Amino acid sequence: MNFTTPSCRCVHSCFAAALCVIAARAAELKSGRFDRDPGWEGLNNRLEATQGHTVTQDFGFSPATRFAGGKPGEIGGRVTRTPRLAFYAARLPARTLNDRLSASGAFTFTETGGSCGVFVGWFNARQAETARPTNALGMNFGAEKTGSRLAIRLINSGNESCGAPVTKQDSAKGKKAPALRRGVRYEWTLAYDPAANGGNGQIVFTLSGFDRGKDPIQSPVTLDLPPGFKQKGATFDRFGIVNVRKAGHALAVYLDDLTLDGKTWDFAADPQWEGVGNRETYAETQIAGAHNFGYSETSFAGGSKGEIGGIVWRSTFASYADKVGPLTLDQPLVARGRVAFTAADPDSGVYFGWFNSAAKDAAKRDFRNFIGVQVAGPTRVGHYFRPTLATAKGSKAVPEKGPLLRPDGAPHTWTFAYDPGRGAITVTLDNETATLNLRDKVRGEGAQLDRFGLLSPGIGGSKVKIWLDDLEYSASAPP
Repeated sequence: MNFTTPSCRCVHSCFAAALCVIAARAAELKSGRFDRDPGWEGLNNRLEATQGHTVTQDFGFSPATRFAGGKPGEIGGRVTRTPRLAFYAARLPARTLNDRLSASGAFTFTETGGSCGVFVGWFNARQAETARPTNALGMNFGAEKTGSRLAIRLINSGNESCGAPVTKQDSAKGKKAPALRRGVRYEWTLAYDPAANGGNGQIVFTLSGFDRGKDPIQSPVTLDLPPGFKQKGATFDRFGIVNVRKAGHALAVYLDDLTLDGKTWDFAADPQWEGVGNRETYAETQIAGAHNFGYSETSFAGGSKGEIGGIVWRSTFASYADKVGPLTLDQPLVARGRVAFTAADPDSGVYFGWFNSAAKDAAKRDFRNFIGVQVAGPTRVGHYFRPTLATAKGSKAVPEKGPLLRPDGAPHTWTFAYDPGRGAITVTLDNETATLNLRDKVRGEGAQLDRFGLLSPGIGGSKVKIWLDDLEYSASAPP
């Protein structure tokens, strides 16, 4: 796999050459401007709930309780995991990864359950639509009925993440144990030093209040930032409690005796912190696994009104596509257009390109007959924009890396070119290129293709919001 940044002239020359080959092979290039509904074929692509469940956010200053401290007065309450942003936080002068940061305090969980989560720490009030907050540094909690897990996590401005677990892995069960028990007061410290770790930055976290002989918790925890991570940047202007933005359930957590960069709050009086969405009750229809993509009268990807896209979950197989076949790997294939990425959770992804309409009958995790672009993780990086092939026999080829597509809502141009002579797939995102050179054995397995569009291959996970416009793509020539 080659990952390069070519000149625009080189990118357009390669695409133009591929168009010439297509013309010679009697194929055609279809286009989609989407100024009106194209009437493409949809399968499981509109599963949004008709009746939503009720979401209640009820956290902030709590003058009468003392779950996390000895005297009345603390912050916290019931925090629900849901796509709509909610936080309660102190306003801060802007800080970056070039600044020293320190905080300490105490927390207690009074209620936990499955599919719950909350983030406590530094973050930015302006948030992209991601499950965990971007531009954030702090404690990432994930709960179950018996308690909560904890990891220290830093997410930069590009949605790239690094972290370290505080609650240890339970090797017998193959998952992280929910080691933080309800009703227990835990005291913690967190410090970030930009000069440590050879100038790459380092986070040190300590926790007390647990039984070292019984509880699977490690303290202190040291997280060395990977080389180059600090330079990619993060800006913090709030410190407090922020919900995890993914469909789920509620937990209750309380914090007290907070010290932040030398300033202390005992919460005996209202601190007058900022609250956004933290005292609300509403109906939420965006439930986990509910695809909602297809034709849309929006213009996120740029250009005039009208595009295709929406919410795509890594769950039940779903697609929205044009009929283009039959096509095979013996023919050159090209496509280009515009793309915008407006939301991206961890463990999420989406595909667009050519596939087979029989894919709806394929078993879960048995994805075949696809060539195109994969937009997916790993979570620590974000979402790569990579060329991908799944053959008729189920063999898969995808490069390790590719250009990063960030969930910033900005429109980007992209191209795709498959050359059967060289056995190479090349994609570009703006001025970055990734090339996948296929092995002869894999290419020889072939692929039967008759659709072009967006699809979720049916692997469990979370959601993205993606939009495509001004498309051109290969199709079989008419008789």
